[in-house]
Amino acid sequence: MSDEGSSPFKNPIQWFFRSSLLVLVAMLALTYSMDLLRDLLPWLIGIALIVGVGWAAIAFIRWRRSQW
Repeated sequence: MSDEGSSPFKNPIQWFFRSSLLVLVAMLALTYSMDLLRDLLPWLIGIALIVGVGWAAIAFIRWRRSQW
């Protein structure tokens, strides 16, 4: 028998197993992404600081030149 057309609530054990598996996979993906973020965060902050300082320097130079 095929249960493709049946409601997921007819078999609560299967529904609970699939839900638990989905939560497990989501937690593993979250753990993996946090591990990647922990490795990349100093680089991202450094790049943001360099871009911010560069933007501020260019804005200051353009402001000084526009006064004359």
